[in-house]
Amino acid sequence: MPANYKVSYVVRGEDHPGAIVNTDQRPLVGDRIILGEREFTVLEVIDLIPPRGDFHYLHVTIQQAED
Repeated sequence: MPANYKVSYVVRGEDHPGAIVNTDQRPLVGDRIILGEREFTVLEVIDLIPPRGDFHYLHVTIQQAED
């Protein structure tokens, strides 16, 4: 059974609200993600608490992607 991730995205260096997203793929440092109409780069991934069954809770810091 695949893992389920509840990811809290926090945008570094600006007043962006971020997002909480459910996904079946763990974000990794260097990944690019889309929130709304903007693209961001993952800077940091932290497990908030130990996994509970197939559920993982992550804090992910992102910043505006550079071309």
